[in-house]
Amino acid sequence: MWLCMVSVCHAQQRVETTVAERPKVALVLSGGGARGAAHVGVIRLIEEMQIPIDYVAGTSMGAIIGALYAIGYTADEMDSLLMAQDWKMLLSNNVPRAMLPYTQRMAEQRYQVNVPYTNNVRTEGTTRYRDAGIRVRRSSERTFPKVLARPGLIDGQNLLNTFNTLTIAYHDSVSYRCLPRPFACVATDMVTGNAVVLDHGFIAESMRASMSIPGVFYPVYKDNMVLVDGGVVNNYPVNVARDMGADIVIGVDLNTGTTTASELHSFTGIFERLIGTMGSELRQKNIEDTDILIAPKVGDFPVMGFDTTRLSQLVEIGYHTAQQSRPQLEALSDRLSAQGGDELKLHGKNPAALKSNCQLSRIIISGTDRDDMLTLLAQYGIKEGAPFDETMLTEAVEHIYGLGTFSSVQYHLLGEGPYTLEMQVTSNPLNQVELGLRIDSEDAAAALFSIGINRLKLTGPKLDLTTRLSINPWVEGHAAYAWRKWPQVNATLKYWFSDVNRFYNKSNHAFNYHYYGSDLYLSNIFSRNYDLRLGARYDYFLVHDLYREELPERSYTDTENHDSYVALYASIRNNLFNAAYLPTSGYAYGLEVVYNIKNRSREGSNFWALQGNASAVIPLGNTTVVQPAAYMRLLFGESVPFVYGNNIGGYLAGRYTHQQIPFVGITGCEFTERQLAVLRVELRQQLSSDLYLSGIANYAYSRNNLSRTLEGDGVWGFGGGLIYNTTVGPFSLYGHWNDMHHRFGAYFSFGYEF
Repeated sequence: MWLCMVSVCHAQQRVETTVAERPKVALVLSGGGARGAAHVGVIRLIEEMQIPIDYVAGTSMGAIIGALYAIGYTADEMDSLLMAQDWKMLLSNNVPRAMLPYTQRMAEQRYQVNVPYTNNVRTEGTTRYRDAGIRVRRSSERTFPKVLARPGLIDGQNLLNTFNTLTIAYHDSVSYRCLPRPFACVATDMVTGNAVVLDHGFIAESMRASMSIPGVFYPVYKDNMVLVDGGVVNNYPVNVARDMGADIVIGVDLNTGTTTASELHSFTGIFERLIGTMGSELRQKNIEDTDILIAPKVGDFPVMGFDTTRLSQLVEIGYHTAQQSRPQLEALSDRLSAQGGDELKLHGKNPAALKSNCQLSRIIISGTDRDDMLTLLAQYGIKEGAPFDETMLTEAVEHIYGLGTFSSVQYHLLGEGPYTLEMQVTSNPLNQVELGLRIDSEDAAAALFSIGINRLKLTGPKLDLTTRLSINPWVEGHAAYAWRKWPQVNATLKYWFSDVNRFYNKSNHAFNYHYYGSDLYLSNIFSRNYDLRLGARYDYFLVHDLYREELPERSYTDTENHDSYVALYASIRNNLFNAAYLPTSGYAYGLEVVYNIKNRSREGSNFWALQGNASAVIPLGNTTVVQPAAYMRLLFGESVPFVYGNNIGGYLAGRYTHQQIPFVGITGCEFTERQLAVLRVELRQQLSSDLYLSGIANYAYSRNNLSRTLEGDGVWGFGGGLIYNTTVGPFSLYGHWNDMHHRFGAYFSFGYEF
């Protein structure tokens, strides 16, 4: 075993020194959150002065910067990485919307609150906790704060993905003494309360453990330990560097010193003070044991201030503070040169680059069913014996995490090629309760409630019950069975009551109806990234209080008090906007073809319905976008019942009938003729971080026959107002007008759309 370890270490060693007798120099980097960017500035000066660094030790942010430096990143490269990261995304549970499956993208448009639950108690390390919590969504973002029995607010998956990508050439579980610069970092074991020196294993996992602020980030469960931020017990680990063999220590300490009462009004301020208090005795010993101490003055910068302006300033502060120690650094450089030492030379593989032979020989899965995970990976081209690259692997992990089935998806790429992919996952609760709320000037108040059993399960049976409580209520039960390689089979039962056109300008009601429907269809036929369905549906209507004169002349046939149809249909939908509300990029589209078969016991004929929509966002600068959209619905057949008739109106699609197309300027809904097209354009200006000014123009054109397409005029509608994006959904206030009735109106809404 020892000979094997020596051979592995020699194979991976990337260090050459001219004379081995010179003193060994260590660089020690303290924790400090965003302030840790100052470490990069210090390293830049050390590189300029060509001072050899033989060992690197760090805690928290110092562990992250230190690990990257240890595997070969230069100061300039780390500076660029700091500026290029989307820190808001990294320090959250958000998933890029394009990485979410279609069902998840649509759910975040409807529900503010998500409560996952299970009756199982899961063991991780030596800690047992009930897997339950609350997720509150902010706008389109997949934001957790998860509470109740969760071990933290942020699961850290996005950080882990980034660390894995940055260290992809060093995924093998080895002693960190074999890295280009020997490295160690510090974490705290919550089981014993002791410091843990991480000097072997998977380096991305060690980076993640060392910076896991208790209560903010999920701990790392490893070898019966529950690892959190090393700053709790040893935020400035000079003693670790001495144990590694350092003769001389260059230390960067970001501790800001004393704290006033006025600074202890935030979690970060209290946590920072807690670190300073708990490890004060050891920290003082480590400071006294530092040969060259560099202490950048960063107290004015917030610990969580991860914006590019502050990070750039911190890098500069680190560099200029290190300049103040230049005489000591020059003296050290002269001493090392006099003793025959020269700069530590690093060469070999690029730390962020995949090794040369991108082939997979084996995939190891733990934490879930192997066949389920292999099927998922195959969807993104990751297969045993197949070629792959870093981008494919990273996107596969993000897509799999985006399913919501797993709270953690960790991977390691082992070997020198062909590689072994080792993937470890931790499951989320599979059951969910979700709640959506909205208030608007048409529906008054509405609530959407859903309970799902096995909703996040990859394969097997799933059940959902969803209901909307409002003036127009509905309830839907959904049962499904998901297969690994076959389409998902779905069955639904639905009831809907609709009081159509309550705000009709000529009468109190056009009509109201009760709808009973059942649906059997196949979904996820080719991909989870969009919604493709093939199915059959049974529709049954009970119609009351019909005002026949309010319907377009010669467009539709009367519907008796009760009527039924069987429909065969195919549909495809996708939504790749970068946000569920107020997007700044992306597009969406949908198309549905329906063949309606008349009940043979009643008069009438079969007919076709073709419905589609498309929309895109076009940026016009940093704060202005234009969002054009087009809708159409075409009906073909000798007779079409009015319950299937085309109608437009309002700000929400499908408010009074399933087929209703939104049209700003018309309150309620208006029936149109059988061939309908609607064009719409919205110009949206961002006034502040959450306040927007919106202007909308739309035009509807309808005819009973395509041969009369160019005859007559259509209907114009215009609207304008303000939108304020809140934590629980947008607040909108609009004024509008249309040239059908030449009437002004107003509309307000608060909450998500459903």
